[in-house]
Amino acid sequence: MELPPFAYTLANTALRNQRSGFELQFNLLQNALIGRHNEKIGDISTTSSTLERRITDLSERQQVLLDSLPALQDFRQGNLNNAGALETIFDEVSTLFQTFNADANVDADEVAAFQAQRDIVADKIERLYVFSHPDINDAQVIKRLKEDVASIRALEVTEGALTDNAAVSDALTALQTEISVAITVSQQTASTTLGVEQQIQSKFANVEAELIELTSEEKARREDEIASAEADLGNLLRAISISFEISSGLSDALANSLKPMTPPPGSAVNIIS
Repeated sequence: MELPPFAYTLANTALRNQRSGFELQFNLLQNALIGRHNEKIGDISTTSSTLERRITDLSERQQVLLDSLPALQDFRQGNLNNAGALETIFDEVSTLFQTFNADANVDADEVAAFQAQRDIVADKIERLYVFSHPDINDAQVIKRLKEDVASIRALEVTEGALTDNAAVSDALTALQTEISVAITVSQQTASTTLGVEQQIQSKFANVEAELIELTSEEKARREDEIASAEADLGNLLRAISISFEISSGLSDALANSLKPMTPPPGSAVNIIS
């Protein structure tokens, strides 16, 4: 028996209502899933407290290393400057010797020349800077040398036989030895300081490499997990969409099965009817 058109109309109306209802439900579900996805991305993008502390610790170590370099550089350059100044002072002491050692006697002119040259030596020693660093021992050679300035200014040669001024000659010989030692120590101190600077720079590079490795690994982890989460969300939404399409297809088939049959024009069924 032929079904009345009302059944088809009712089924078709129900199908349209089903589509509208699904679209609303799908949008609500999609928004909820996207919201949860965004929360998950936020969690993924949050650095763990352990890693955060590690990165903070490395960054602080880097800063400490950087902050230590200027003082070392100043100390090294100061020692190099002193070494150069001491070489000049050594030559000035040699000149001081010559002021009264031209022959076996010392005359008034030589006494005056000695005094003038002696003050030049004392002034140059007095103008030396004392540099220090808590981590490097320089034996305080410059400080000790500057402490001798008063004794140097007190040196006096007297007119008469050169042998009468032997104590002055001995004092100047000892001064030259002290200056020579100070030159060597200052140069070695500068070299040692440079070595410490290079060690610090090497440590800084190691810390920098570790930081880059940590942050690169963390970045890669985030990118992988975010990509995986996005793939999961896409697959889930596609699965829901496909499920609806299948359900909708079945509903379409059911509605079509209820649609009244209309014979094509000129068919035998038309002629009979």
